[in-house]
Amino acid sequence: MYDSAKILNEDFCHADQVSRLALALYDCLVPARHHGKQTRRILAAASLLHDVGWGITGGTHNKTGMEFVLHDRTLPFTPRERILISLIVRYHRGALPKRRHFLYGDLSRRDRKLVDLISGIIRVADGLDRSHMSIVRSVSVELSNNTILITCEGAGRGSPEQRTALKKADMLMKVFSSGIRIRWKTVK
Repeated sequence: MYDSAKILNEDFCHADQVSRLALALYDCLVPARHHGKQTRRILAAASLLHDVGWGITGGTHNKTGMEFVLHDRTLPFTPRERILISLIVRYHRGALPKRRHFLYGDLSRRDRKLVDLISGIIRVADGLDRSHMSIVRSVSVELSNNTILITCEGAGRGSPEQRTALKKADMLMKVFSSGIRIRWKTVK
């Protein structure tokens, strides 16, 4: 999957950084007993492919990316994985999922929750690489008082990344029924 993503992405460094941040956020947010290899595989694939639609003409890149993942049979996914990953690519930005949306409403409740969780994580991770310069080196998470506190260590002040991640945190806040704060620690 990693090699395919290198070929398919116009900005693979950004996709790789979003994947790294998304996996770190997932590991912090989801208790170890709930980690599944398949869930991490879906998260890794969706985060690596989240911007694949930029290289294809027509439509918005998230919806175009969704169609690409659905129809490209060279991608090594089971039918279920293909649907989940395509929906996550679709919901990594823009509108929140609705039951009336194509394919989403047909999912089981469990799979809708999975799409919401992973999409929410990727939205925040994508915001944390707003500049596409990989300035966030690490993330950690604290859960307290109905608030998710994400601490980022990185170069510079990180203001654009913080603002964008907070703007894109709507789905993650909905999934966890929590507010989100982002703290920045500058490292040299």
